[in-house]
Formats: sequence, structure tokens, C-alpha cells
Amino acid sequence: MKRKTPRPATVSPPVPPPAPAPVPESLADTVRAIEERFAPIVAAVDRVARGSEAPAVRLEGAMEIIFGAHGQSDPDFSELLLTGWTRARHDKHHRLALAWQREQLRLALQEILQAGTASGAFRKDLDAGAVAAVILGAAEGCLLQAATQGGAVPPGEIVRTLLSLALSGA
Repeated sequence: MKRKTPRPATVSPPVPPPAPAPVPESLADTVRAIEERFAPIVAAVDRVARGSEAPAVRLEGAMEIIFGAHGQSDPDFSELLLTGWTRARHDKHHRLALAWQREQLRLALQEILQAGTASGAFRKDLDAGAVAAVILGAAEGCLLQAATQGGAVPPGEIVRTLLSLALSGA
């Protein structure tokens, strides 16, 4: 009688343990990161708004900065802002930080638009506050596209279109 030689047991390679879940940033770290990344953008737009150039030149410069930051920023910046917006629904620190940043940009744009209307460079019936809000909304739309892997949004055409809306009929 032939004896069967026992086969060696097949051993599967050990399954590596699951990767640890990413450690969430503290809320304070996210707020601080938003403020640090956004502060230079706000400062640059403010410098342009307070410049001595013609209102149309200042508006174009401010929009190029804003759209460049929102539409052509690195994915980390886009994700940081989107995370901030999501957390802002439930955290007042995020809400206040983002609202302050956005309001600074809106006020700078509004200041330029008001100066342009007063000087006759922009349409007389222009609602500076509403147009400033529309400009920011368009920039934020670019940010969403960039952050959701839609790719960078070149600001040139958008800036020209928004500028022509302010100038038409002036």
C-alpha cells in the first residue's frame, strides 16, 4: 500500500492590516490653514483695489487674482476651501473665517465697481454689490470644478466677459 505523502499546506501570504484611518486635522488647524493660504490673496486684491490705476484696470487685475486663485490653484488649496465650506455648516470658526475672507474680496471688488460707476467708466445703473457677489460666485464655481477633478479653469475668458458686463453702455 502506497502511503500518501502529505502535501505541504498552502499558506497565503499574510494580509496586511488595514491602513490606519487618516488622522483628521483639528478644526483649529484647518481654520488656520485657510487663513494662511487665503490671506495673501486678500492682501493682493486689496492692494489692487486701492491702486491709482483706472477702475477698469483695477477690476481686471483684481479678477485675475481671484480667478487665478480659485480656478487655477493647486488641488490642495481647492480641497482646503471645500473642506472649510463643508465644516462651516456645523462649525462657527470655519463659518467666520470663510465669511471674513469672502467679505474682504467682495468689498474690494465693490469698491472698484463703485469708483468706476462714479467716474463714468462703468455703467451708471450698475449695482456694485450685486456684481461683486456675481464675480465671487463665478470664481467659486471655478474652484468647485478644479477641486472635483474637472481641471484648472483658465480665467481669461471669464474675466473678459465679466469686465465687459461692467463696461457695456458706459
